[in-house]
Amino acid sequence: MNIKLSFHRFFMRMAAIMMASMSFTACLEFENEEGDNDENGGGGDSGKRLKTVLLISPDSQDMRTEYSYNSDGTLNRYDNYLDASSTHFLYCIITNNSDGTMARHELHQVDIPMITVTEYTYDNNKKPLKMEGSSLWDSNVISTITVDFTFQNGRKTREVQKSYAGMLVEEVQRVFNYDGNGRRTTVVETSNGKTRQITRTYRSDGTLEKVTYPDFDNTMTYTHIFTWENGKTTFNWEDFMVY
Repeated sequence: MNIKLSFHRFFMRMAAIMMASMSFTACLEFENEEGDNDENGGGGDSGKRLKTVLLISPDSQDMRTEYSYNSDGTLNRYDNYLDASSTHFLYCIITNNSDGTMARHELHQVDIPMITVTEYTYDNNKKPLKMEGSSLWDSNVISTITVDFTFQNGRKTREVQKSYAGMLVEEVQRVFNYDGNGRRTTVVETSNGKTRQITRTYRSDGTLEKVTYPDFDNTMTYTHIFTWENGKTTFNWEDFMVY
């Protein structure tokens, strides 16, 4: 049991990084089959997609995430680096469905034999219904994670994340709020009886500039800064992001 809990603590850290890395690819703008901008694409100029996210941490553990895409606009990989040293410590390989939605992610720790695998299921409108993930050490499952999504009028309004190490050990609930233009403004996150609010700031062109949030004890504040590049994407990242 002690070994499993030790693995679980490590998995929880990796899962948090995974969720942050995937979810902070927010506000991507893309063209649908008719060539029009999707109303839930998050705003900004047409043809913009996320290039990098920089996590500025108050404990000097800054992290940089870089994203790469296939020629058809599907995401194929992202890599995480410790920004001060540019040490490559995580990478994720993406497998996509034929309709352009994400099917499977494999998150690899560079220096240890640990892989976190996640898969998505969707409704008929390509909205994610559920994410299921497992953390494996030398092919042995040591912990799992699930996320259930709720959508109203095409926008994500709630999600529930549960983490297990043989039993339920953590549940996180998130409520998503929007302004009159359909742009996400805040997220209220609750875990273990504590609540925090995540806020967004946008640039003048409508692209997401930064996300800011405290820890649950309100002792430290974290900031994610976003940079963008020209290019298409095949799905709406607003459906997947945590914040």
